[in-house]
Order: sequence, then C-alpha cells, then structure tokens
Amino acid sequence: MLLGALAACAPLRHEGPPSVALAPRAPLLPSAPPAARRGLGSLQDPRIDVWEQRLHDDTEFRRHTEDSLARGTRYLPGLRRIFEENGLPPSLALLPVIESGFWPTARGHSGERGRWQLRRATARRFGLVVSAWRDDRIEPERSTRAAAQYLRLLRNRYGDWALALAAYNAGERRVDRALAREPSATFWQLAERGYLPRTSREYVPRFLAVVRMAGEAEPTAIGSAL
Repeated sequence: MLLGALAACAPLRHEGPPSVALAPRAPLLPSAPPAARRGLGSLQDPRIDVWEQRLHDDTEFRRHTEDSLARGTRYLPGLRRIFEENGLPPSLALLPVIESGFWPTARGHSGERGRWQLRRATARRFGLVVSAWRDDRIEPERSTRAAAQYLRLLRNRYGDWALALAAYNAGERRVDRALAREPSATFWQLAERGYLPRTSREYVPRFLAVVRMAGEAEPTAIGSAL
C-alpha cells in the first residue's frame, strides 16, 4: 500500500541541477511558529503518523523531501510572508515540497506548472498571465500570491483546511461530489469511505506530516528560512 502511495506522489518532471544530499538523520525541518501549526487544524490522525514514519524510515523518500526543502530554502521567507499577509498559516509555504519539489519549471500531467502546480485556468482565474510569451506560474511572487488567494478561497468554501487541501489537489468538483454523498463528513471520513481520489487521500496526510515534523524539529542551519 505504501509503495502504491509513493508511486502516486512521485516527483514531477523538472529542470535543474542534481539533488542535494543532506545528513540522513538530521532534523528534517526547522521549527515553525506555534500559531502557524494551529492554523491548519489538528495534526493528529493515524494517516499522518504513517507518513511521518515514512519520512523517518524510508531513506529514498526522506532524501527526496530533504532535497525539495534544500531547493526551497531561499524562497521560503518570502513565501511565508505572503501567506501571513493573506491571513493564512505560513506553514502552507511548504506545500511545494510535495507539489513540485520546489522546481520552478516543474510540469504536471494535466498542464500544471511551477512550484504551485497551477493549471492554466486556475492561474488566469487569479490574475496570472499564461501565454506563449509569458507564464507567471514560474514567477515566485506572483504565483505564490495566486496560490494564496486560491487556498484562502478553498478554506472559506469548505471551512476546513484538510478539505481545502484536498480540493487544491483534486479540484473543487471532486470534493463537492464527495460531500454530496455525505454533506457533514470531514476529510478523514470521506477518505476512509473512499469518496475522494486516492491521490488526495494520500496528499493531505503527507503534507500534514511534513508540517507536523516542522513543528517538532529543532532549528538547524536552514532554520532561519522557515
């Protein structure tokens, strides 16, 4: 089951230099402010525990996550400020760790591009230019502001960060269809019943495991970036 989940969340195609290897047992992430962790809701669920254990025990998976963080280090201070300006948990700045590995020109299988893996329609919906001559999805500040607006809209729509993140991953229609079957269900209940796509069922706890580990780790040399 875990191998299947890993395959579903495999890194996207990217362009750039070779990955950077970090110490295998160094703290995965530096500390995040307590308010940021609280803002995402409860981080207590067995599915999160499974992903956190993988981040500790699966060498290849851990290295992939560490490499993603190493690429994102210089961008994270600015990304966190943008989320704070939008009244959102700054821990959301870590989302590109699993969206794109922080590769600026990453491409998805359905036309997504950039660190935030925005589709053309979504990018244009929030004011980005996507044309043959310009693609704002690969520009750090503009794409992050669009992602922040989208995430805020989803949080306001669903009233819950887990559902908002599932909608960011799978699209609003799929979450709406799942909720139509059980309107009062939480993300975890919808996931348990199989009403959401498998990628989304894994995407949300995987991200929350990264955030939870960020809250538990001690500051390191790259800690100032978070």
